Amino acid sequence: MIRCINPCLYEKEGKCTLTHVTSVLNPQKEDCVYFREKKGDKTKRGLASGTRH
Repeated sequence: MIRCINPCLYEKEGKCTLTHVTSVLNPQKEDCVYFREKKGDKTKRGLASGTRH
């Protein structure tokens, strides 16, 4: 179990859900080289604005 409090794609309920090693995404990032930012809020806003046309 790996604790995770970052707004990361792999974070769920305070835990890292990454199940397999992938290529390093952020080699300069000190706390987690596999960090990928969640895009939930941005995506929801984009979908909502897209339905108003």
